[in-house]
Amino acid sequence: MLTLIIEADGAAPRALRLARFPSRIGRQADSDVRLAGWRVARLHAEIHRIERGFKLVDCGSLGGTWVNGQKLAGGVVTVGTEVTVGRTVLQLLPGDLVVPVPPSDRASFGPVLGQSLPMRQLFALLERVAPTDVPVLLEGEEGSGRTLVAKAIHASSRFAASPVMVVDFRRAPGDRPSLAAIARGHETFTLLLDYLDQALAADMTALHTLYERREEGVLDARIIATSTTDLRAQADVPGARFRRELLVHAAAVRLMVPPLSARVEDIPLLVRQFAREICGAEPEFGPSDFDRAMARAYPGNVRELRALMVKALQVEAAPPTLPPSGVARGRAALVMPLNVRPKPPPPKVARDRLVAFFEHEWYASRLAACHNNYSEMARALALPRRELLKRMKALGFSVPDR
Repeated sequence: MLTLIIEADGAAPRALRLARFPSRIGRQADSDVRLAGWRVARLHAEIHRIERGFKLVDCGSLGGTWVNGQKLAGGVVTVGTEVTVGRTVLQLLPGDLVVPVPPSDRASFGPVLGQSLPMRQLFALLERVAPTDVPVLLEGEEGSGRTLVAKAIHASSRFAASPVMVVDFRRAPGDRPSLAAIARGHETFTLLLDYLDQALAADMTALHTLYERREEGVLDARIIATSTTDLRAQADVPGARFRRELLVHAAAVRLMVPPLSARVEDIPLLVRQFAREICGAEPEFGPSDFDRAMARAYPGNVRELRALMVKALQVEAAPPTLPPSGVARGRAALVMPLNVRPKPPPPKVARDRLVAFFEHEWYASRLAACHNNYSEMARALALPRRELLKRMKALGFSVPDR
């Protein structure tokens, strides 16, 4: 499936899904992509599905079919390509296919940060998708930032001033908002369907109706869904619970949010941002300060990285323990409220704590890999054993005297 973002002269962008190939572009009534304008031929061009992607063929039009400023008679086009027909621009985007695209030059999209190639490819798609009304499916691992990407899409759309209604399908039906109630209670809104892969059969029936109402223009809503699994693969399994026809609606554009393991070079950028958020100011990091943080694995992705930084900087602590009863408890409650938390450290202290924390974690992981054998670890690191013990002792390890 392919999604076209259609930007006609002076009109708001609109999305059109193509599921049948070849798809015809032109003025005639039975065109799959019907366009207006005297520069558009009755049968102007065709899009063919081929093994390597898509092929665009001009059907002998007088005005021509233009790709990135060049007149094209026929050739393979990649997802992300802009095609000009008359005074209309068509942008080719992936439907239920995950296809790499030429990367953006930007290092952020709203609050979403990243300068790695996978993130800049994601930003290139978001630049095209966010301003439209097209439904989006965001797939990715736990903690990779799917919800933050969804919020960035909302903030960049015409729905930015409208409420975001969240339906989390991990919750039991009685513990989350009803889809019917949301549709009745709001004229214009963004609907975030979190963990769509965990929707029940009854949910999918209601969702199918909701998507159809949106496509008919009855419901003015932007629908963004998230999933931690590949819904296309899940829907293709015989007897699968997830319905293929719902995927056609939900994944008009399907985007993959990369895990942190695929974007390790973004860790310094994220550490700086989280340090600013936690401390209120950015510590002065050196080029080598991120080495240990980048060498670590993060099964919980970006969420785990931030949680570790909070732990390292000790800005979250358990509530203070109060005396069990009596006057002493009352006095302690007055001077030490239950919601008290330690203040963030100053930037220089924060930098030292973070570097030491990730250094400690790195040495601990190496020691575990060597089965707690310091001699074996020293050989693996090509260090004298005495030097290794000295370094580890400075980091707070309880090490042998020699």
